[in-house]
Amino acid sequence: MKKLIIVITVLFFCFSASSQERRLALIIGNGNYTSSTLSNPENDAKSMEKSLKALGFKVIRHENLTQSKLTEAIDNFGNKLKYYDVGLFFYAGHGIQAKGFNYLIPVDAVLKAESDVEYSCVRADRIFGKMEEAQNKMNIVILDACRDNPFERSWTRAARGRGLTFMDAPSGSIIAYATAPGKTASDGYGENSPYTSALIQCMEIPNIKIEDFFKKVRAQVREQTKDQQTPWESTSLEGDFYFYVDAEHALQETQHTDATQLVDNSVKELKRNAAPEIKSLAILPFANYSGDETQAYLALGMQDALISEIGQLGTIRVISKTSTFSYTNTSKTIQEIAYELDVDAIMEASIMTIQDNIRLHLKLYNAYPEEKQIWSQTFDSDMSNIFNLYNDVIKTVANEIQISLSPEQQNQLEKTRQINPDAYQAYLKGKSHLFSLTRESLEAALDYFQKAVKIDPEYAPAYGGMAGVWGVLKQMDYVSPDEANPKMKEYMSKAIELDSENADVYFYDAVVKVWTDFDWVGAEKSFKKCLEINPNYSEAWAYYSHFLMCMKRPDEMRETMKRALEIDPYNYLIQILAGVELTIGSEYDLSINEMSQLQTIMPNNPLIMVILFQCYAETGKYDLAINELKKILNQVADETVIKTLDKEYSKAGFKKALNATADVLVERSSFVSAQHMATLYGYAGNTDKMLIWLEKMYIRGDPDLPYIGVMPLFRPYQDEPRYIEIVQRMNLPLGKFE
Repeated sequence: MKKLIIVITVLFFCFSASSQERRLALIIGNGNYTSSTLSNPENDAKSMEKSLKALGFKVIRHENLTQSKLTEAIDNFGNKLKYYDVGLFFYAGHGIQAKGFNYLIPVDAVLKAESDVEYSCVRADRIFGKMEEAQNKMNIVILDACRDNPFERSWTRAARGRGLTFMDAPSGSIIAYATAPGKTASDGYGENSPYTSALIQCMEIPNIKIEDFFKKVRAQVREQTKDQQTPWESTSLEGDFYFYVDAEHALQETQHTDATQLVDNSVKELKRNAAPEIKSLAILPFANYSGDETQAYLALGMQDALISEIGQLGTIRVISKTSTFSYTNTSKTIQEIAYELDVDAIMEASIMTIQDNIRLHLKLYNAYPEEKQIWSQTFDSDMSNIFNLYNDVIKTVANEIQISLSPEQQNQLEKTRQINPDAYQAYLKGKSHLFSLTRESLEAALDYFQKAVKIDPEYAPAYGGMAGVWGVLKQMDYVSPDEANPKMKEYMSKAIELDSENADVYFYDAVVKVWTDFDWVGAEKSFKKCLEINPNYSEAWAYYSHFLMCMKRPDEMRETMKRALEIDPYNYLIQILAGVELTIGSEYDLSINEMSQLQTIMPNNPLIMVILFQCYAETGKYDLAINELKKILNQVADETVIKTLDKEYSKAGFKKALNATADVLVERSSFVSAQHMATLYGYAGNTDKMLIWLEKMYIRGDPDLPYIGVMPLFRPYQDEPRYIEIVQRMNLPLGKFE
């Protein structure tokens, strides 16, 4: 089917068809403006949500969004859309035309002049770009932005305009306005606007082509408004399109035309009861029926391992453990979970352990068009043969959902794999602590990994885990590079020697090569090898994205982080890493919003504090920057340093306060982070001391060195010869990040 974009700039619009296409809608109602409150956008958005859900859409609804939140909502919608056949975007609220473009007005906009529009609003065609990138079958855009705009009243006469400007309908599309271009539409005095009411009512009429649908809507609106408002359309459709088709009509249509596959697909669904193709899967947290809560780590570890094993097939997207954790003991339906995680199928599991014996019971459900169990089976094994159990599960699942296994994959699944059960359980316990980032959890992880190799000196993943722990300890400034680096190299060398086909081992190796060895070529090879073994390794995608960022390859960086978030959308660590990339990309407001939300969940996370400090400093929000800096110093300095910061900030301002605080921090600490000192002196504007500490970062092999070419902190110093020399010594690319 030729790609169809249906762009509808209206007060309200409805799409309904009885095909089994996956449909996603983003609905936004902005009415709570400071200068002019609109009464109906929120009602219209809720009515639209109700109608679209009845027609098979998954609906994401937001109300009263600021500029950054509106942009974020559109971008997130675009990221999700590629997993759907039909996308629909609905916006109700103030809109404006300025210099030939249409803009959506967020609730925090202050528009004193036309020149403010570009920087305070969101261009309407942003959604078109996101839909083009998604490359799904059909897209519908609804812009309820035709209402009388109060912002223009304070502008010069030359800048004033009413309603929205004309937009051409792209090939295979329709643009429908609530009223003619340049005119305004009524907000209405009832629960919904006149146009909303007409659209909702006409949505219930089956078997009418889209052109006839709008004729009925237009007649109803003109009658209701006594000819004060006339809806208007521009169309370049190339085929027939129906909002809603009943079964009898669908059968009749297929006898007469092959013009559209929408109707044909509907008939096929009526004639057969076959499950849709499964391209994505979420494995829910395992229910622990062992009666022993101390075995909870085993349920988590086995879920993680099974996700990894199935993910290595590479032909199916498998959601990571961290993003399914919130569904432990959930009351949500299979279809609700599938909608939220953007997957086709859900697997439920339960385990029972008696000593070293395991019974694993799995159920596989199709989510669409309705929840349906398609497979259920029980597997038994002892702990030493757990990986052979995973092999059996993978072969069975692949057969049930019709995944074609390559000869290499088939041979790999036939191999017998045995492990020491005690070493494996110790490793699972260690891995459960690894990514929490607190010193206590990292030390616990290290202890469990050490127990694993003591039990089984040839268990390669545990050596990789130890290298990973020391890498994170160094990255978080809990230990010095001099202490961490030798251990990391020793453990990684041993891990690769023992197992050269383990995704975890290559992930840890890539981390060491980037943040310890500064071996860019070797790091990329290890990342690619890891992702070749397991294409669903979310942390590897996220850290690889950071590597690409440091290499100043922003387009690849964004695509790679997008992949990480698709696999693991609720992983807090990945969200923090994505926040770093927003900061590097100068998207400070969006980064602040993201990190502030995460900080309510993880108030003591030091990396969140660092990101927020830099964003606030870059945007001149110095009170907030000082507040975050105090949180950081509470973890690494004594009370005297913090008192100095408070005193100097109130007396001399931001830069002098940072300079004085850095001086006192050096005097009172036996060891200070070179990166922290370079940051303080850099934002203080103290070029000489910043460069001294940057040189110390290089001498110490600081793990933050890969970022010095892209961090906003260093941008004012990019012409300094000493800065350039260090960047060149690191073999990092010079130039802007763009």
